[in-house]
Amino acid sequence: MRKGVKQAIQDNKKILRAYFKDQRNQLSEELWKKKSEIINLNLINSFLYRDFTKIAFYYPINREVDLRSSISQALFEKEVYLPRTNRVEKRLSFHRITSLRELVLGVFEIPEPSPNCQQIDISDLEVILVPGLAFDKKKGRLGYGGGYYDRALANFKGLKVGVAFSFQIVDELGLEEHDVRMDFILTEEGIF
Repeated sequence: MRKGVKQAIQDNKKILRAYFKDQRNQLSEELWKKKSEIINLNLINSFLYRDFTKIAFYYPINREVDLRSSISQALFEKEVYLPRTNRVEKRLSFHRITSLRELVLGVFEIPEPSPNCQQIDISDLEVILVPGLAFDKKKGRLGYGGGYYDRALANFKGLKVGVAFSFQIVDELGLEEHDVRMDFILTEEGIF
């Protein structure tokens, strides 16, 4: 990719990140909870939940879709995993939790599994639910810019599921070679 094109894509990503952070932050508490609950119901009633056992969730921050009710239900029915962030190596590892009480404040002030929680090889996971600032109709994802999920998912053979509110879906994002596409996108309007 030519240097000028790459710079234009990166500049566009910065603008889009700021825009979608602002849009999410403008959600009222009531609307955030309502839309999140619809997404939780869409997940729990889907094949993505029903047909798989080892599911990696994320802990919501900054008005991301709140999947905590799905996590709470899955703790009784599934193997639940959440990411831990290694800031030095710029990578994610996934660890099993049996209770939300096992979470500790981690990197970037995000609750994550304590160091005592069992780690799973990412290749043993069946579904990974992935947060993002925006997704496109081709299943592209705009993350926060650190590349943590892109590195983790680069060779992942299970299902990669982007989770977002419908206003976070655009026709097309300018993606780079290292940007990993999702297999499905989950919103309050359903799964596509």
